[in-house]
Amino acid sequence: MKKILILLVVLAALVVTAVVYQKQQNATLNTAATSGVKSRELLLPGLDPTAVQKIRIKDSKAEVNVSINEDRKGARLAERGGYSASIERVGRVLNELREQKIASKQIVGKGAWSEIEVQPPGDNAEGVGTQVEIYGAENKLLASFVLGKQLDITGGVSSTSFSGGNQRFIRIPEDGDTIWVVSNTFYDIEAKPESWLDKAFMDVQKIREIAVTGPDEKENWKVGRKDESAADYVLLDAKTGEALDGPKLSISSLLSTPTFNDVHAKDKAGELLKGATKARITTFDGFAYDVQVAKQSKDGGDKYYLSFTVSADIPQKRPEVKDEKEEDKKKADEEFAAQKKSKEEKLAKEQQFAGWVYEVSEYTINNLFKKRSEIVKVEAKTEEAPAPAVPNAPAPAAPAPSAATPVPKLEVDSKPPSISVTTPPVAVPELPKTEVKPAPDPAANPAAPKQQ
Repeated sequence: MKKILILLVVLAALVVTAVVYQKQQNATLNTAATSGVKSRELLLPGLDPTAVQKIRIKDSKAEVNVSINEDRKGARLAERGGYSASIERVGRVLNELREQKIASKQIVGKGAWSEIEVQPPGDNAEGVGTQVEIYGAENKLLASFVLGKQLDITGGVSSTSFSGGNQRFIRIPEDGDTIWVVSNTFYDIEAKPESWLDKAFMDVQKIREIAVTGPDEKENWKVGRKDESAADYVLLDAKTGEALDGPKLSISSLLSTPTFNDVHAKDKAGELLKGATKARITTFDGFAYDVQVAKQSKDGGDKYYLSFTVSADIPQKRPEVKDEKEEDKKKADEEFAAQKKSKEEKLAKEQQFAGWVYEVSEYTINNLFKKRSEIVKVEAKTEEAPAPAVPNAPAPAAPAPSAATPVPKLEVDSKPPSISVTTPPVAVPELPKTEVKPAPDPAANPAAPKQQ
């Protein structure tokens, strides 16, 4: 009897606890429902991308702070020492947020936030989402929200399977327990500094010469071509019998619009470029690149690093052309001015990225690691083959008695040749054969005369 009574008391306690918890949850939901949070069309109504000056993104592992330049033509990444961030990516994210529509909403109490990963980053180890804060002038907060778990739309908005969908939960702090669902995973919004970098940093075009110097002086090499139309490069510092083994070296598109994985501050150059191979690259456009590349074994793997400086010889005035027509002169001057401006802009942009240390793929710089012994072939000397020795060969016949045909030179293998003077033989035409008849016998009868 006592056991039954104890069980009833425990059961009653559980029921009371469940009722209290449910009332608390209902109170929370009712508060959210009556707090003025109504369904709306846009996720962030009133967001003006042109007023944004800074974006802060944070998750449980990392943080990103992107500041937009005053001229709004560029951006900087604080986590990489102020290196250029991709202004295209910044603009894409802000435009997505401005136009993002709401698919549906759910009321979720704070106790269930971790289940859909809309907890703000902090002390909580589980259920943390990606917090996004957008600031305007004077560091004024314009918008704040937490990107949560992705939703599997195949199960509907009430599905508990959250893997691999193309919808996502979003919690906006001022909206209380109202959780919005949008048809966008916001792939570009992530707290990975390297993914926000502006990956366009140099562009080597129209290579004229490349001179490579490495730790071993014997393995240095220099190649080039005479004009831009030449497809093949030649070895400029070739020794006797040496030539470039073309298929062993691919440099026609070397460092042409390359990309990189990450960037490191200039003060890391001494460490990351230790034992670097150096290369000087000149182009037909007057640009000169001094490049350093290095391979470092780190964290159980190989990483490749590159750094460069750039200069250019840009003509400031077009050479005069004698007797040039005014119309032709005007057109040529305009073309020259446009080319000059383009080169100056290219130089100014690339000089902004000079001196930084870039982490690149092996493919990007592997040709600069080639050794001279790997790209140079030594051509074998070719000697004229001697005529075969034909002893006692008859002299060739001459077409006429007056013509003399030289006898082929004969080689004797066993003894050295002796000095002699030989008159070339002259071929004499063979005389016609004369039939010789025996003398007639006097006793014989005289021959009968021939009949006519």
